[in-house]
Amino acid sequence: MPDIDFDWDADTWRRHATRLLETVIAASTNWEARRPSPLEGPGEVHERVRRTAPITPITIDELASLIEREVIPLSSYNGHPRWLAYITAGGTPAGVLGELIAAALNQNTALWRASPAATAIELQTIEWIKDMTGFPARGEGLFVSGGQLANVVAHAVARDARAGWDVRARGLAGRPLRIYASEEIHYCHQQAAELLGLGRESVRLVPTDDRYRLQVDELRRLIAADRAAGFRPLSVVGTAGTVGTGAVDPLPEIARICREEELWFHVDGAYGAFARLAPSAPDALAGMGEADSLACDPHKWLYSPLDAGVILVREPGLLEGSFAFHATYLQTRGETGRVDLLERSLENSRPQRAFKVWFELQAYGLNAYRQMIERDLGLARYLAELVGATPHLELAAPTELSVVCWRVVPPGVDGERLEDLQLEVIAELERQGVGFISNARLKGGRTALRACFVNFRTRPEHVEQIVAASAKLGEELAARAA
Repeated sequence: MPDIDFDWDADTWRRHATRLLETVIAASTNWEARRPSPLEGPGEVHERVRRTAPITPITIDELASLIEREVIPLSSYNGHPRWLAYITAGGTPAGVLGELIAAALNQNTALWRASPAATAIELQTIEWIKDMTGFPARGEGLFVSGGQLANVVAHAVARDARAGWDVRARGLAGRPLRIYASEEIHYCHQQAAELLGLGRESVRLVPTDDRYRLQVDELRRLIAADRAAGFRPLSVVGTAGTVGTGAVDPLPEIARICREEELWFHVDGAYGAFARLAPSAPDALAGMGEADSLACDPHKWLYSPLDAGVILVREPGLLEGSFAFHATYLQTRGETGRVDLLERSLENSRPQRAFKVWFELQAYGLNAYRQMIERDLGLARYLAELVGATPHLELAAPTELSVVCWRVVPPGVDGERLEDLQLEVIAELERQGVGFISNARLKGGRTALRACFVNFRTRPEHVEQIVAASAKLGEELAARAA
């Protein structure tokens, strides 16, 4: 027998859980007293976290103290109200508790037999998400790690369904395939083409208009040119919220072209799909309902803890058509209505990702999500208004969802110096703990400050602090370099 019992009785669970709950609360509250990100650099962080692998145990109380002393202070807080850099939301308290329950159940949602309730919960949550995004009720889907993998899965299904030959059996034996997408797409679409053997050059980048949306006339032109050159057009990606500016492509028009040209229509809604819940959401999001596949991320605009992505496919059976193997050692006598999600997935080991989303949706209700997403959209509009009213700041791109791009433009600064100044302001905002934002590279090679609102803790006063500080720092840094 081992020297230590790995199991705990109920009293031990209560004692340790009570202590660790204090650590969870410390990581999840008192936001205004901390910075959005730590001052310490990589060397100091690694040095403080470095430990010799333990031969004998330390107590749970000592572990909790270690986390409170070394891990929490050295973390970046995507739940901080002034964390506006990336499209990753801080997990809701209900989502954190949902993760705890899911970890305790520890279900591998590959086989129904091994995870009956977890499978049913994932399928139920997929039904809710189809309804929330306007996706057809007949469609199927599953949870994956995030939008990146959801998009890879979508491209694999499109390739297998529309290539014109049995790609799974014969490989890429036919004419070279072509995928069409906005020049503003996330890099994962080109990565998917690489992984699927299509090659990065198979992704044809379509020019965008002055609002950073795919130009449908250019899409038609490229499809016709490729057909004439002997290529086989396969699919079109429409983006429901680009990473750089939050632009929403003209999805209904793209859907019409795909029907006319008999192409697969995929929508990358990893960021913006759930904006459809908000009253002021762009009308173009209605086009998601016409897609053959849709990627969306609950860990973005449903505020779920990482990780939680979803892929939806309109035609039942196509996920199995791309991924099922029916391994004999996993087959059991089939119960009526049983679904083995591994047959729709790249993963055999599948964590119970849906549980926290199922838990959160019931804990808060859809009306609360509608209101919260609408507030995020309103905060973006408010930031844009403040920029327009602040001297020496200017909007750099249209604001369609919840991404705002703006520039500091002090008098007498131009050229490369002006571009460098944008990055210096971003870095100084982070160094001073004012706000954690990112940059965007826009048309004409312009660099901009970029903030994205997918944060239920952000308030108008946080927006005001960041805008005012960006103007002040722009002037100070420009004067210092003069």
